[in-house]
Amino acid sequence: MREFVTSGAPFGRRLYFDDGEIERICLDALVAVGCLPDAPSPVEVELFIEKHFECDIEYRDIAPGILGFAVFEDDTVTVIGAARSLFEADTPAERRGRATLAHEAGHGLLHAKLFGAASQPHPLLNGSFDFKRRRIMCRKEDLEAGGEAYDGKWWEWQANQAIGGLLLPRPLVEACVEPLTEVIGTLGQRKLPPVNRDQAVRQLAETFHVNPAVARIRLATLFSSDSQLAL
Repeated sequence: MREFVTSGAPFGRRLYFDDGEIERICLDALVAVGCLPDAPSPVEVELFIEKHFECDIEYRDIAPGILGFAVFEDDTVTVIGAARSLFEADTPAERRGRATLAHEAGHGLLHAKLFGAASQPHPLLNGSFDFKRRRIMCRKEDLEAGGEAYDGKWWEWQANQAIGGLLLPRPLVEACVEPLTEVIGTLGQRKLPPVNRDQAVRQLAETFHVNPAVARIRLATLFSSDSQLAL
């Protein structure tokens, strides 16, 4: 991780992570607290939060459009929470709830020093960061936007990368879709033929208990545009 001072920008600084770094941070964190499954199966994200951050998880009736939040004190996460409405058993909303908790955990893994010390108001933080309570509030569009749709909220993009890293750990994804892939070249790299991509999305969604959209994004991250597994 690299940090750059950016006067006039939110937080007065910006964090950069090298390619694959967020992936490694998430995997190492899961392993450290014994929350990486032995075989492809859902990651217990709530248990991970409780063990890694040693903080409370709250399910609240919160303002419309707000899916989750995290509270910080100095460089420590003290609360991670999500909208109560997301946790209706075995529904698409409940799967979105898992993604929301993973997103907030991503903030905890990547941005605790950022939110814990934030002191300068900025237009990009309006309505999303409570300076008094040290609470970041993440909206529906923060968890769903991609590319330029983030409107400069790079910290939300980074937290969304952690959703895949935590809920769909790379070694388990590779094992899950291996029967749908083909070996290419002499180095044993694998590719996912386009004809198998939809089946792979369905398989990941059901195996890891995530929404198809999350599974599709994860496949796009791990496989390059020509369907070759990214290094």
